Amino acid sequence: MTDRIDKMVRCPTCRAVQEWSDTCRRCKSDLTLLRHVASTYGRHRRHCLQAIDTGRPSEALRSARHCHWLRPGPDARRLLALAFLVAGDWTAAAAFASGDPGAGPA
Repeated sequence: MTDRIDKMVRCPTCRAVQEWSDTCRRCKSDLTLLRHVASTYGRHRRHCLQAIDTGRPSEALRSARHCHWLRPGPDARRLLALAFLVAGDWTAAAAFASGDPGAGPA
């Protein structure tokens, strides 16, 4: 499964938007590390969802935390909220779902 964000990349050097490749089409910056981070995020996201589906909340939380560490943002916060909800930590789930992760543990 590929996410919509996994189809395009913005070069951190020149801000050009392009399909994924190892180098930027405009400035020729090396994008391999960025690609590796995106791939690792996707792998942890899939693992989190599989762990939730198979009733392994601690594994789901671990993977969701990795996602949030790699790419903090609304998607990772929602994933963490879901993982906390499944794990039974309602306070943290509500904090991440509301967009206020400072109110709960990460």
